[in-house]
Amino acid sequence: MTSKTKPDLFEGYATSPVPPHIRVNGYRIALINCGLALSLSGLVLGVELGANLGLTRSTVAFVAGGIVLALIAGITGYVGVKVRMSSYMIIRYAFGSRGSNIVNLCMAVSLLGWFGVMASLFAQAAAELWTALTGIALPEWMFIVAGGVLMTAGAMRGFRSLKFLSVLLVPVQLLVLLWLVQIMLTGTSFAELLQVEPAGGITIGDAVSAVIGGWIVGAVCQPDLTRYGKTFADSAIAAAIPFFIAGSFIYVVAAMTGLWSGESDLLPVMIALGMGAAAFVFVLFSSWITNAMNLYGCSLSINAVFRNLREWHIAVASGMLGTALALAGILDRFVDFVFSLGVLFTPVAGIYIVDFFCFRRDLYLSGNTEVERAFSVPAFVAWIAGIGVAVAAGKGWFTLTGTAAIDSLLVTSLLFWTIEYSLKRSTLK
Repeated sequence: MTSKTKPDLFEGYATSPVPPHIRVNGYRIALINCGLALSLSGLVLGVELGANLGLTRSTVAFVAGGIVLALIAGITGYVGVKVRMSSYMIIRYAFGSRGSNIVNLCMAVSLLGWFGVMASLFAQAAAELWTALTGIALPEWMFIVAGGVLMTAGAMRGFRSLKFLSVLLVPVQLLVLLWLVQIMLTGTSFAELLQVEPAGGITIGDAVSAVIGGWIVGAVCQPDLTRYGKTFADSAIAAAIPFFIAGSFIYVVAAMTGLWSGESDLLPVMIALGMGAAAFVFVLFSSWITNAMNLYGCSLSINAVFRNLREWHIAVASGMLGTALALAGILDRFVDFVFSLGVLFTPVAGIYIVDFFCFRRDLYLSGNTEVERAFSVPAFVAWIAGIGVAVAAGKGWFTLTGTAAIDSLLVTSLLFWTIEYSLKRSTLK
C-alpha cells in the first residue's frame, strides 16, 4: 500500500463528510455519550436536586429534563446523520463562510475553558481521594499535569479515541455506580428514602432547567458523533439511551445516596463505605472521557475555521493550553465566564435546525463545503436575540417555559424562520 492510499490513523474528517465505508451503529455512539452522562458532575447535580426536592419530585425533574434533552439531541443528531459533517461545519451553511468563523471561535474558547475547569475539578477530587487512600498528600498540580496528558491523548485520534475510551471506561463507571446502589439499599429502602423531608428552595421547573442546562451543549453538538451513524434510528438510539436513560439513572442514584447519607459530597461517603479506590477510578474515568470530548469538539471547531491544520495537531495544542489554564487557576478566575459561554450553543442549534428543515436542505445534503454566502444577517440577528433571551431567562427577567435553554431555542428558531421567510418572499415578488 502506497503512502497515497494508506489510511491516516488520525484522520477525523473534520472538514469533510464522513465517507460511506466508515459507519457505526447507534449503540456505539450512545456508549460514548453514556461516558459523559455517568460523570462526577452528574453526581453533584443529582445530590443537590434530590436534597432540595426529595426523591419523588426530583425524579420527575430528572425524567422531564432527560426527555427534552433526548428530543433536542435526536433532532440535531438526525441532521448529523443526513449531512455527515460536524456541527461546526454545518454551522457554515447557516451563518456563512466568514460569519461561521466567529461562532466557531467562540465555541472553541468555551470548550477550551471547559477543559481547564474539568482538569481543575479532577485534580481537586483526585488529590483529596489520593490522600485519603494512601495517607500521602500530593500537590494538585501533579494531578492537573497527569490528567491533562491522559485527556489530551484521549482526543488525539478523534472519534476513534472516543469509541475506544467508551468501551474501556463506561462499563467500569457503571459498575461503580451499581456497587454504590447495592451498598445503599442494604442500609435503607425506597420507602424510607421517599419519606426524607426535602430542604426546599427550588421548584421542579428550576430543577428541569438545571438538568437541561447541564448537558445542552452535548445535545447541540450531537452531529459531531452521529455523522458516523448509518440511519435515523441510530440518531434516535444515540439520543435516548444516554440523555434520557443513563442521565436519569445517575441523577436518581446520586439523589438516593445523598438523601440516605445526608451528605452533599458523595466522595467522602464512598470512602467511608470502603469504595475509596472505586471512587478514585470513577473520578479519573469520568473526567478523562469528558475532557477528551471537550478537546474533540474544540479541535473540530478550530479546524472549521483554519481548515489547513491537522485535527490531532489542534487537539494536542489545545490540550497543552487547557492544562496551562488549569495550572494558572482557571477555576478561580475564569469559571463564571466559561459557564456564561454556554448560552452561545443553544440558539445556534435552533438556527441550523430551522435552516436545514425549512430553507437550504439541498445545500446541506450536497456535501459541498463551500457555501454561497459569507455572512448571514438573519442568523446573527437570531443568535444575538437568543443569547439575550437566555441571559434574561437565567436572571429571572423573562420566561416562556421556565427553562432558559428552551426559551432561547424557541425564540431563536421562530425569529430566524420569520426573517428568512420574509426575505425569501420579498425576493420572489
